[in-house]
Amino acid sequence: MAKTVIVFSPHNDDLEIGMGGTALKYIKEGYKVIKIVLSKGQLSNPHLRSKIVMQRREKEALKVSKKFKFTTIFCRLNDQKLSEELPNIRSRLLFLINKEKPEKIFFPTGSDLHPDHRAVFKFVTDLVKDIDVELYCYEVWSVVDEKHPMIYVDITDYLSKKLKMMDMFHTEKLSVFIHTLPVLYRSFKYGLKIKKKFAERFYKIR
Repeated sequence: MAKTVIVFSPHNDDLEIGMGGTALKYIKEGYKVIKIVLSKGQLSNPHLRSKIVMQRREKEALKVSKKFKFTTIFCRLNDQKLSEELPNIRSRLLFLINKEKPEKIFFPTGSDLHPDHRAVFKFVTDLVKDIDVELYCYEVWSVVDEKHPMIYVDITDYLSKKLKMMDMFHTEKLSVFIHTLPVLYRSFKYGLKIKKKFAERFYKIR
């Protein structure tokens, strides 16, 4: 039976931006990767109706997961209200975790600038406090170093595919554009830490 990794992605593209290379590496190694998208993403385009935005974003996310061979689950909570609405799906997420028995769980850092990302950090750490599983945090809008132990993953063979993954989110072109340079900079900087060309960094919480 394949080992499983669960990634909590507050928005449709957070996994790809924060840890796309590592996810691809796990898939290549035979892991089952499950991406849990928590929000609808309806506020990403104020010029379109929420339902249309959500449908477009989910379609893009499914296209990415099909192409790169991982599973995506949608929870459809409201943007900027995750701290209020996450408790409503607590039992659903616990059931999924207990069913899949992941070896590792990934989610955004606690110092991320986005309030939804911080809400996910707080919620997930509490959600799995009694579950024996390794916990790691990935960076999206993070700008400061945290005090947790740091883990670096060589993504030299996967960076170009990661960028392709990001580019497939057409409704988020501005966000992807904004993230591209920081992603490249961090990949190069973290690669130097382990004497590789490119790497991603994670904080080991447990």
